[in-house]
Amino acid sequence: MDQSEDTNLPRYLAIARDIEADIRAGRLAEGARLPSERDMAKDRQISRMTARQALRHLTQRGYLEAQVGRGTFVRSGAIQQELTALTGFSEAMRLQGRDIASVVIEAATRTPDPDTVLALGLAQGAPIHRLTRIRLVDGAPVAIEMSEIDASVTPGFFDGADFARQSTYARLRAEYDITPTTAEQTLEAAAADNETAHRLNLPEGAPILRLTRLTRDAQGGAFEFVRSLYRGDAFNMKVHLTLGGAE
Repeated sequence: MDQSEDTNLPRYLAIARDIEADIRAGRLAEGARLPSERDMAKDRQISRMTARQALRHLTQRGYLEAQVGRGTFVRSGAIQQELTALTGFSEAMRLQGRDIASVVIEAATRTPDPDTVLALGLAQGAPIHRLTRIRLVDGAPVAIEMSEIDASVTPGFFDGADFARQSTYARLRAEYDITPTTAEQTLEAAAADNETAHRLNLPEGAPILRLTRLTRDAQGGAFEFVRSLYRGDAFNMKVHLTLGGAE
């Protein structure tokens, strides 16, 4: 039964929900090709715009992948990570309908290392809050994230917080009126050392992605320095490009 006929959702969202249910149930397998916008519109008696919106919605959530000249396919279980929008890990996973949790390895206010001092422009001896977590998506460990936050603008950051489930960005907004606004981010390939492999359930030497991010608030002040290690087989990094200036 086409459940999209029994809902008050916008038509494109109802259709997207049906397709998502088919993917989750295995009725649409990884790599399966979906009908074109034209065929979908004809089969479901909807406009091509509605079909396009449904496919785009699922693509943005990481369920589908559009391949130029070939069509739209059910993507693998890999997590899609947007590199052009500044969102926290928790927020990005929730947008994709993923179940997330974290294992907190370290939550301490301490003296920063030289890289963090330089990145955040800290004064000699200024403390930071270090939060290191193993990130789990749908129950599997996929990343190790070490976030360091300027303690001078976030007093009591760990007090009463549950960072096994709570988003740091949500707490920064709610408790300190700090809005992460811009970031400088780098990404490079690496191999998992023994400790990383153990934490991410990988063989030692397996490919990983090393991400570094410096985050600034609305006034341009750097307040967070993040160093993360992502499983190389668990993520697809997506970047939107526009044509640059003419030569």
